[in-house]
Amino acid sequence: MTNILLSLALGFLIGYKKLISEKMILLNGKFQTVVLLLLIFVMGMSIGIDREILTQLPVLGGTAFVFAVAVCLGSIAVVYVISRIFFKGEKK
Repeated sequence: MTNILLSLALGFLIGYKKLISEKMILLNGKFQTVVLLLLIFVMGMSIGIDREILTQLPVLGGTAFVFAVAVCLGSIAVVYVISRIFFKGEKK
């Protein structure tokens, strides 16, 4: 956990101080996409290997769907409330 927090803090400082070029920022975005796709692929392999998870997938999928909908609705509600508080008098 310490490694994760230190990495996050270091990345924040580098970004805040603008120590990298625009070209490097674009390259970083592409790198993040590739690594994220690799992570999703490896997670899919892990799920495919585990027979117990495969048998429980319908139940887990339903729970995940309900959770995802709840998170989306909650996010929309919070953004709505915050925008009403901070942007009271502004016209569109």
